[in-house]
Amino acid sequence: MKNLFIILLSLLSVIGLGAQAQTKKPVAKTATTSKTIPSSVKPSTSYYKTALGLKFIYGVSFTGKFFIKENAALEGILRYNGAGGIGSNIAFSGLYEHHADVKSVAGLRWYVGGGGHVNYFSYKGGGYDAVTTFGVVGILGLEYKIKDLPLAISADWQPGYIISSHIGFSAENGGLGVKYTF
Repeated sequence: MKNLFIILLSLLSVIGLGAQAQTKKPVAKTATTSKTIPSSVKPSTSYYKTALGLKFIYGVSFTGKFFIKENAALEGILRYNGAGGIGSNIAFSGLYEHHADVKSVAGLRWYVGGGGHVNYFSYKGGGYDAVTTFGVVGILGLEYKIKDLPLAISADWQPGYIISSHIGFSAENGGLGVKYTF
């Protein structure tokens, strides 16, 4: 699964470079007095206010993202994983994310951020106590907003560090997602 995630991130990068080569056009220089770009000129394909969706690889996740500024978002991710049949793993991450355009590809943005994480694991068949852990989590990813459709696709990685019992680094969070944007 980790190899699939790396391959898909690489694919998104290659698609971005290919689109850059196809869409790069000479830009005529114009005199402007303002350094900000008017909203009518900004590419509408990469901006939305709210999104709800699903994410896959390390289980199934329901995700909700809300932009509080053009480049800053809050995201909540609720994940379920059957843990290979030995139990049930339910986790929640609350994240603050900084987003920025990939200048050469309209609709493609990278994001980075962090937040808190809580995880509950219960074993099947008894014999072991359920375990609840909490910690901090980071996020690093790419998101592509599909032009003329209310959909965005993403690939991200969420490394974490458990600071409660069972202290340690965790790298198996993140995934490939699809979101409905509005």
